[in-house]
Amino acid sequence: MNEDFLFVLLKVIWQDLIEDVAYDSTKQNWQVLQTVIDENKHNKQVNQSLIIALNKCFYSSSKIIAERCREELIKKSTFIQYRGAKIYSPPQNDTDIRNLEQKIKFLEKQLKQTGKKHSNNQSFLILNQVEELVKQLFQSGYQSYHEDKDIDHKLFAEVEKDCNVDIYKTALRDDENGLRKQIFNGFLIEVESLEQLNRIFNARTYLILKQIRNKF
Repeated sequence: MNEDFLFVLLKVIWQDLIEDVAYDSTKQNWQVLQTVIDENKHNKQVNQSLIIALNKCFYSSSKIIAERCREELIKKSTFIQYRGAKIYSPPQNDTDIRNLEQKIKFLEKQLKQTGKKHSNNQSFLILNQVEELVKQLFQSGYQSYHEDKDIDHKLFAEVEKDCNVDIYKTALRDDENGLRKQIFNGFLIEVESLEQLNRIFNARTYLILKQIRNKF
């Protein structure tokens, strides 16, 4: 995953955080957050952990949705066995199922690469990007990304590569269970146990508050 797209994922996560009512009470002032970032932006392990978390939540979220769409299409199809393979009907469902299966294989391969080392330059750039992002947010009073409509375009353009399947494209954009929601939840769960990243994103406090709020 290249640096530009990592920054897109960071924007997606921060935008969803600041738009959630449960996050209001977790916002830190800039000076506190700047101190935490300064302590860690030259820490290779912290940077690597953030890169891994971003990669993992993107690829795993995309895979979950692709698998769900594949199962839904199979349930809506009939099939015949031909030379040991299933051929689904109607034909468009067969094409879409094959495309989704290829997408799932690709995402599985990417997930297997997630824990491997990244370039030194990329490792140290990522927390610098976090610093730039949150500084913009504080200076704009948390309003800057409400108007950044390019984020969704870049996010969906990346995930839909080589998988032009209508049911998948619709599922990715679903407000309740779509890609943004899956990435958001998956990322916070990933960083909650990583103390330095948890301090930056306030993941643990947010998840506790969210759990309490969802009970009412």
